[in-house]
This record gives sequence, C-alpha cells and structure tokens, in this order.
Amino acid sequence: MKNLMASPFRDLNRMQRQFDDLFGESASFQPSVDVEEKDNHYLLRFDMPGVKKGDIKIELQDNVLTISGERRDEREEKDKDRTIRSERFYGVFQRSFTLPPGIKAEQLEADYRDGVLHVAVPKIEVATSQQIKIGEGKAGFWDKLLGRDGKKDKAA
Repeated sequence: MKNLMASPFRDLNRMQRQFDDLFGESASFQPSVDVEEKDNHYLLRFDMPGVKKGDIKIELQDNVLTISGERRDEREEKDKDRTIRSERFYGVFQRSFTLPPGIKAEQLEADYRDGVLHVAVPKIEVATSQQIKIGEGKAGFWDKLLGRDGKKDKAA
C-alpha cells in the first residue's frame, strides 16, 4: 500500500532542492588567506578576485590586524536577461588576525595587484649575542661608577 502522507513532503523537499539549485543558496564572500613566517617578517596573502583596491580597508588596533571590504556585483540587470546559475559570491567581508608580540606595527606594508592583497608585517630584530672581553676599562670610569676615590683596590 502506498503511503499518501509521505508523498506531499517528498515533493516539497524535492521542490526546495530544485529552488536552491536554481537560485543558489545564501552565501557570502570570504577571501582565502595564506600566512607565511619569514626570517624578518610575516607575509599574508589574500585572494580577492573582483575586489577593487578602493573597496579594501586595512586596520591594526591592539595588535589585531583586520582586513575588510566589499566585493560588488557589477552585473547590469536587463529585462530580457536572467541569471540561470550564479556561484560567485558578493558582499561585505572581514578577516581579523591577532598578531604575535614583537612586530613593527608602524612599518606594515600592503600591495594589491592581480586580485591578490599582500600584507607584510615586519618583526622586531632580535638582538644577537656577543662576547665581551674583560679589560682594564677606561681610566677613572670604573672608579667613578663604583664610588672609589681613584686608588687601586688592594685585593685585586
């Protein structure tokens, strides 16, 4: 015996899937990013095809780097034209990254070309160690520094 109650729901589900296929599901544009650590900086690369340079904003606040902007739909709507399928995403986007300590925030640089945003975050130079020779020192320097009256220490 055929189940009559299942048929209307099955048909509605099928119709919903067809509707989603025809008009696409709701989604937003979110640029992909690669993050690399180099010897003296971090390099972030964002894929942003179709985004205009003027629609991108880069901010750094409290060691959080935020890239935001908008990918606009530039298509013209004409009465006789209709979109059958659209898989490209448009809209406002925002990506935020907490940067590690030891960066030169005032020296961030960015470049945008061919749909790729490059952001370079310089690192603070790490002090290298050096060996110090023990010598006689400058005349009078250590005496003044150590509060001596200029006479050689007899224990030395």
